[in-house]
Amino acid sequence: MNFKTIEVKRENGTQDRKFKLGVMREYFRIPNNVAVIATINGNIPENNIVQVLKKVAKMHPLIGVRVVIDSSQDAWFTEECDAPLPLKVTLRKSNRQWINVLEDEQEIPFDFEKGPLIRFILLKSDEISDLIVICQHSICDGLSLVNIIHDIMFLLSNPEIKVKRIDPVLPVSTNFPAAPLQVKLKLLKNKLIMGRINRKWDKQQVLFDDEDYHNIHKAYTQKYKHRIIVEELSRSQTSDLVEWCHKNHVTVNSALSVAFLAGRRSIRGESHDNNHTIQIAVNIRDRFKKPVKQVFGLLASGIKFKFEYLPEKRFSDNVSLFHQEVLHELNGNKTLEPLLGYYISPTLIDGINFATYGKWVSDEFSRYEKLSGFIQNKANTAVAISNQIIGNMPGLMISNLGNVKTQKEYGSLKLDQLHFVTSSSPFLDLVISVVTVNGKLTLTLNYMEGNNSDKSGIELEKIMRKSIEHLTEAVKQR
Repeated sequence: MNFKTIEVKRENGTQDRKFKLGVMREYFRIPNNVAVIATINGNIPENNIVQVLKKVAKMHPLIGVRVVIDSSQDAWFTEECDAPLPLKVTLRKSNRQWINVLEDEQEIPFDFEKGPLIRFILLKSDEISDLIVICQHSICDGLSLVNIIHDIMFLLSNPEIKVKRIDPVLPVSTNFPAAPLQVKLKLLKNKLIMGRINRKWDKQQVLFDDEDYHNIHKAYTQKYKHRIIVEELSRSQTSDLVEWCHKNHVTVNSALSVAFLAGRRSIRGESHDNNHTIQIAVNIRDRFKKPVKQVFGLLASGIKFKFEYLPEKRFSDNVSLFHQEVLHELNGNKTLEPLLGYYISPTLIDGINFATYGKWVSDEFSRYEKLSGFIQNKANTAVAISNQIIGNMPGLMISNLGNVKTQKEYGSLKLDQLHFVTSSSPFLDLVISVVTVNGKLTLTLNYMEGNNSDKSGIELEKIMRKSIEHLTEAVKQR
């Protein structure tokens, strides 16, 4: 595909500022990206979007950062970054062209040392265009990317507007309300346990760098390719689903989650439906001391619980049971506890990540001896934790950005549709991303396709169709 690459020089005019990665280090130096694809009606002049991206970078500092490691091995986002924002432009040829483009983009590693950790791709035509924004997960979540889309469209329609910097709000304990005594005691216990683990790791510690990262990324993308299965509900289908959920006092997210559990069971059968762990992404913007909205950053947590679809019960009953579990998990500070009690050593986080994603580095790579020797050491703390994490991966992971409120029109432009895409993993089963805009709900099912011509994609496409079928049949019954 013939892309034209444009270098967008940032004009933020700020001094060098640094932000410690903290909990965001979990995504440092691993192939984990999030993306939003905006389908826009109207003509977007190329020069206009170049100018707008400069303004957006000025508004949101994390868009332009790179990462530096200090002498204590702490990682920092720094605004001292000379690399331009990458913008690729090519001719839009079809409605689903963005899928192949984004699948290919996932193979290109972000350069943490040079930055930035975001890329823009414009599939352009005179009548309709697709704007793809892909970002390394350490600096943002899905809602942040939706906010960026809004900013871009607003500025395209208001080129005279001068923008102001919006300082990042980080998911650190000082930004959250005080925890109750019971939670504090639990966190103290976790701190003592984690302290012992950290001290054990310090005696075995292995440090990793960018060459190690490029080794694991290349080996990983040679072994697996990110694939995206897309389903789009019409306005009437979306409206009927929302009405059914209101009537049954459940959320759309609960209904969708149960639909995929039902669809998986229908396709695979009971004997292969044995991973009942559910993980749901949760927006925590309203849980800060001062709730935030338009801030760009990684402002999400999650809940995790067990749930088994019961075929002897009605679909609606399964959804009600699922919804009750969600409400129970959302009660209190459960979504904040992992952030309030973040006691793990930064280098141990790196070790866990490299133990997880370094498995496919072969002897043709420069760091094969280092990485293979590290991973084969089962007594190493990082390797043991990595194996435990892999064994506890959820069977269903769902991220729903909800119903995104937008302007009907942005001057001569109109936001017609959004798609939200998250990373997957060979260790995950169903990874679902959802977003609704202009009354239309879109879903993506994300998975890693092995290079051994496995048939997982065919099966997952069947699960996607069957899941929507379960949902549609239930909604029809009202």
